[in-house]
Amino acid sequence: MGVADGFALKRLKAPARLARRPRKAVRELGWAAFGEVVRTLAATIGEGFRPDVVVGIAKGGVFVGGALAAALQAEFLPVRIETRSRDTHAGPEVASQLPDLTGRRVLVVDDVASTGSTLARARALTRKAGARQVRTAVLVKRPGGARPDFHALETEELILFGWDYQLDAAGSGAADPGEVGV
Repeated sequence: MGVADGFALKRLKAPARLARRPRKAVRELGWAAFGEVVRTLAATIGEGFRPDVVVGIAKGGVFVGGALAAALQAEFLPVRIETRSRDTHAGPEVASQLPDLTGRRVLVVDDVASTGSTLARARALTRKAGARQVRTAVLVKRPGGARPDFHALETEELILFGWDYQLDAAGSGAADPGEVGV
């Protein structure tokens, strides 16, 4: 268990009360543990599905997708899925981020799945781009929530990943993040 910094809690849209005093369990998944979890997830995926392309949903899905693509020896493509209503005008621009995927097997990846709406939108975009077969994978899924094809962990805990921490020169110094446990 760990304590999240303010940047991580803001990015994760955690309630303000959690920033003051966490009542929900918080688990950190550092970079070393991330590597192990991704390798295990890739092995599970590889048993029944061989993607040609891995599509990582920005932001967290880019880290997970890039790592899975390398492990599965697949091409990697990042995609941004806008979730705010004011960004709905970006629809055609979002769709144009994907090249032609005609006849290809695609794995859509994100870091966490709660409702599944982001995964569903990304899945629809890959189908629109011509993908023959589309599967989904996440590191963390919520109990009773979305049902991706593959996942590594199922928990209600707030999971903090290495990319959830803000690293800047104004912080605690120029220490290597790997040396301070980030």
